[in-house]
Amino acid sequence: MQQFFYGHSKIIASFFTKLVSSLAIASVSIHPASADSVVKEAEIYQIRNQVDVNYRNKPNWNRAEVGDKIIPRDSVRTGADSRADILFNEGTLVRTGAGTTFRFPPGKRRFELTSGAALIMIRPEQGQSTISTPQAKIVSQGTALFIQHNPGNNSSLIGVLTDSPAGLVKVSGVDGDVTIQLQAGQFVSIIQGVVGLVEHFVLPMFYETAELSAGLGETPEEIEAMLAKESPEVRATIRAVRAEAIKPLQNQIAWLEGFCKVDLETQNLSSLLQLLGMGVSDVKLNLQVSEADLSIIPFRSLTGATWLNQYCKTKSTQ
Repeated sequence: MQQFFYGHSKIIASFFTKLVSSLAIASVSIHPASADSVVKEAEIYQIRNQVDVNYRNKPNWNRAEVGDKIIPRDSVRTGADSRADILFNEGTLVRTGAGTTFRFPPGKRRFELTSGAALIMIRPEQGQSTISTPQAKIVSQGTALFIQHNPGNNSSLIGVLTDSPAGLVKVSGVDGDVTIQLQAGQFVSIIQGVVGLVEHFVLPMFYETAELSAGLGETPEEIEAMLAKESPEVRATIRAVRAEAIKPLQNQIAWLEGFCKVDLETQNLSSLLQLLGMGVSDVKLNLQVSEADLSIIPFRSLTGATWLNQYCKTKSTQ
């Protein structure tokens, strides 16, 4: 294994350099969106199990029903093993997982997550959107992204699935001292006000395991079968967002297949962990969401390295 490490370190380093470059946007042209739409209202599009609505910050929560309308200052809350899909007037689709509180604050295009997990699909050319958690402020020009917040340890996680021609997703802490930019396949965590390092996550595994991402990562046949059950507005949103999600996914799969051509030893991960730049045996995110609707596996983790080895083994037998 030691001989492998010294003989192949330059090759592996080259592959990881290509990972960054292949997932990066070759050139980002900033141009005004053709539509600067205003979010005025939304409807509860789909419900699973316990979903409640709070109107105008009143003390009481009411049991939600499909078709219920919400406007600014209203909130939607899901219980255990529950889910709510929210469709906004300009086509934005928000899928919330279990244990989530999602708020619709006043403003041109503003959303707020105070607990749980949400995947947000914003159609291209809709203008700038601002999403907030108790730990983060996210500015997006129209894209698909996922957000998690755990009020227990006051930690947020933000990840991006698409690259918008209008610009990268900007993430900052609540104090605004640190701002980072994310492209497709990257995430960052903010814990107790500390903005973490930007990490790459495994897109194929995300699409396989994240229920909220349905319609973005499957085969065309699977997607069309799913879309046949949706409304015209939701179909239009998913198709528009998927058009921007497919290229980053294909780029990462191409990199993974190239990486697998290196003769990795699958019985011992220690050298691979070193090549991934890990000085510890594992990197874990200190985030606990009541339901694992969003499964994020960083490449720089024991789980990510294990998945990568298993992926290469599977490819070698095909």
